[in-house]
Amino acid sequence: MIATDLPQPRPMTTMPPSAVVWIDDRRAIVAAMAPEGNVSTCEVERGPLAEIDYLAQIVRVIDDRERVVILGPGPARLALEREYVAIYRRPDRLVDVEPAGQLDRDELIARLRTLAS
Repeated sequence: MIATDLPQPRPMTTMPPSAVVWIDDRRAIVAAMAPEGNVSTCEVERGPLAEIDYLAQIVRVIDDRERVVILGPGPARLALEREYVAIYRRPDRLVDVEPAGQLDRDELIARLRTLAS
């Protein structure tokens, strides 16, 4: 048996349903919904982190969700998409990856509620 430090998928009954992320080269905002419907947000600042560490940190915040929307400028958005798929191996969970100007927390939460309905 080979040990790995990659996150293991959760059983479907406990998997959080969805998350919406806005990312650029300096920061990301993640709005996530728990199975009970509670919404939380988290901001991740890149600071001195290397790009791969920054992206991995965001993926950890997103977690293994059923549905994920990634928004933001092209290069950062596509890099996060690749990192999410590399870690969780579930490209089918990325329901939308699209270019977008800067969004604030309220706009992300509104987008999340639309995704969840």
